[in-house]
Amino acid sequence: MSKYVDIANQLITMIESGEYRPWGLLEGELYLTRLFSASRVTIRKALSQLKDRGYIHSRQGSGYYVNPPEFYKEQHLTTLSDRYANLNLSSAVLEFNIVYASEEFLKLFHLFKGQKLYHYRRIRLVDDIPVTLEETWMPVSLFDDFNESHLYGSVMKYIENRYHVISHDFKQIQAVALNSQTARHLRKEEHSLSLQIIHKVYLLKSVLAQYTIETQAENYLSALSIR
Repeated sequence: MSKYVDIANQLITMIESGEYRPWGLLEGELYLTRLFSASRVTIRKALSQLKDRGYIHSRQGSGYYVNPPEFYKEQHLTTLSDRYANLNLSSAVLEFNIVYASEEFLKLFHLFKGQKLYHYRRIRLVDDIPVTLEETWMPVSLFDDFNESHLYGSVMKYIENRYHVISHDFKQIQAVALNSQTARHLRKEEHSLSLQIIHKVYLLKSVLAQYTIETQAENYLSALSIR
């Protein structure tokens, strides 16, 4: 690992732990060179990493300032397990099986005819209140030890532990009217509007590992733009 990446990760840990407070001034480059025994060029590369990932911003003639969590959390690939880590998050599994990949999924996952997918549907609840209904497909060829027990925890963590990397999650977001079954699972009125997010989760080298249709109980979205 390059030294500037290591320094950037250490600074991120300090920011996320609250050692550096939101909107607070980060120490100058000279101080950081001494703190990390690094050159000024290395420190600037590390700070550039933090800026790109939304942790800090610079003000001309003033220095670097720490951003509040909403600036960088929105840029991260977070799961429900991450977002509700301190709450009572649970799962109710509706369906778990292995199916042959359809023509559509053969193309989507770049599989050969006859290959199979895990298919599951589950409700995610916080304090026994439904927050999402997920329907997911994953290649059996990538996850030969996957089973229903994994659905009661974070499937994303399972994927990360298996391959040690997830490169990105492409999301397509749209409003949908809930059918009677989905409305019942989410404890909403039939035909009420909700947000549906289609996730395509990729491993390194753009290998599609998971395709999920996530229907949320809520119908709003928070977004952040940084100039």
